[in-house]
Amino acid sequence: DSLELKPTSNHPPCHNHSIAPTTAALTTLLIAPQPSHAAKAIPLSTGDFNPDSFKPVCAASDSFYRFLQGSTRAVVGDDNFSEYGPLIAGGLLRIRLELCVVESFFNEAVGPFIKQNGLTWILPWHETVETFIAGSIFALATTFILVGSTKIVQILAFYSDLILGGPCRLFGGFFFDRARGEPVTLDVSFFWWKKRLIGPPVDFKEEELKKKMGEGEEKWLDLDNVKAKDFPLLIVSGGIKLTGEVLRVVREVVEAVDLFVGRYLVLLASGYIIIKFVHFKIFPDFP
Repeated sequence: DSLELKPTSNHPPCHNHSIAPTTAALTTLLIAPQPSHAAKAIPLSTGDFNPDSFKPVCAASDSFYRFLQGSTRAVVGDDNFSEYGPLIAGGLLRIRLELCVVESFFNEAVGPFIKQNGLTWILPWHETVETFIAGSIFALATTFILVGSTKIVQILAFYSDLILGGPCRLFGGFFFDRARGEPVTLDVSFFWWKKRLIGPPVDFKEEELKKKMGEGEEKWLDLDNVKAKDFPLLIVSGGIKLTGEVLRVVREVVEAVDLFVGRYLVLLASGYIIIKFVHFKIFPDFP
């Protein structure tokens, strides 16, 4: 009475009943993977690389944050520091965060990787998938991190030179010149116009002409007119002036780096990735 269909010997048995369980199993692994499969498939989301538990080590940034915190408290006072504490802490913590990004990236990612694998992956003779991926990720990560973080370093260098470097150069240079027996001078200039308000009169056009002809060049450190009793003042004021000059050089270097990063780093990183891709896919055996 019942009709039962059975496959004949001329037709192979249908395997649709085995496709459904397989598809369901794959869907289950993709949507809700088991811990064993997730650990094998996504190793970068476990352990120290888990974004929920990742805590970068930033010793220098932490020390700088404590320094800024103590300096701010000393300037504004305890009462104002307590009243505006959330605003102050929020601003300082974000400065610390930007510095920590750069410090952690180079100390915990770039440094150990270079120590373990060397520098052969940057531009190897024979490009492999490993060297291509390593170089591309390094270029992209460096671009994102430096473009966003060098600006705050440049701001810190500017204010360091403004608050410390400027006074060191002003007062250190003043007493350094007095110790060398140089007269007190005050020159005011505006574009091409220049006039000496305090000190012996001088013809600036004649001085410029002598400098162009290589005449009348001053010694970098002239000790001919220094008296013995003025040597301590010369050493102390010279050290203070040197500190100001070092801060000025640091500011100029940081500004140059920030300008380079903002204008050219993205182009260089993109060109570097293109070169590695061409070497890897189009000319894999070159040279």
